[in-house]
Amino acid sequence: MRLAMQRRHAASRVGYAIMARATELGSGNAMNADEIIRSVGAGVHEALHASQLFLGVEQFAFENADIHPEYLTTVKVAEQLTGPSRFVSLETHMKVLRKQARARARFKVLGNSSALAAIDHALLPFKFGKKDSRRLDILVRGADFGSPPILILEAKLGVDNLNGVIGDVDRIIRLFDMLEVVGLLDASLYGAAIFHLMEDGASTATLTTKAAALIAGVNSHLAMQKLARPWLNYKVGMLAHAQTLAPVDGYLETYDDGTAEPVFGKHGFYFAPGMVLLGQAADVNSVTF
Repeated sequence: MRLAMQRRHAASRVGYAIMARATELGSGNAMNADEIIRSVGAGVHEALHASQLFLGVEQFAFENADIHPEYLTTVKVAEQLTGPSRFVSLETHMKVLRKQARARARFKVLGNSSALAAIDHALLPFKFGKKDSRRLDILVRGADFGSPPILILEAKLGVDNLNGVIGDVDRIIRLFDMLEVVGLLDASLYGAAIFHLMEDGASTATLTTKAAALIAGVNSHLAMQKLARPWLNYKVGMLAHAQTLAPVDGYLETYDDGTAEPVFGKHGFYFAPGMVLLGQAADVNSVTF
């Protein structure tokens, strides 16, 4: 009896949390570029806040926290993407999307044996990893059974891992390609690869310098990808609306003789989430980072 009551209370808390998000984001399972940017910005900031809490009061007084591990970003961003008509999953096998795409595509041509065979043949090249076991960080889809994906999201730490971010981008594009060859890709699906900039003693100039190499590298790579995919829209940059610039921190040390002096505590820091946003929708190009 007690266990059953605890489960009901836990379900109620989850329900209230989802209802609160529904009020904030609106009902329905559709997404748009602006919501994705707001959710990612808020989630990455929550990951930073959690990392600061991990330090404890004493250490945080003298040290700036950075997000670690990467999974912390994944969880905090996923929390921001919840909704009453959505299903959010972590570490989903990419092959699951292939199986679901096969079922949806075949359902459209039931009774047409040649079309069914063509679908199976088109999906043959789409294996994900040596053992077909690669996973996605975050997958969002409608809560109804068999609903298609509406957001595929991958996370990386920092701004120094250009190859890692490009790898995430290519993974998302490969899933887009898979859906496109069986006629299931449309403007309702978005993809995003996220990262962040955390720099001690930095200023807003860091926004255009420290992350410049990563942004330029990803833009160059996507320009080549778009040559083969005219339908692909993309935008790369730091989320300026979600940036934080913290000043140098210190305190006033008071002595027994009544004198006092300012004591340096820790460096200031600059923090901002960054994103590669992908999709067919026109708002991918027009949304403000």
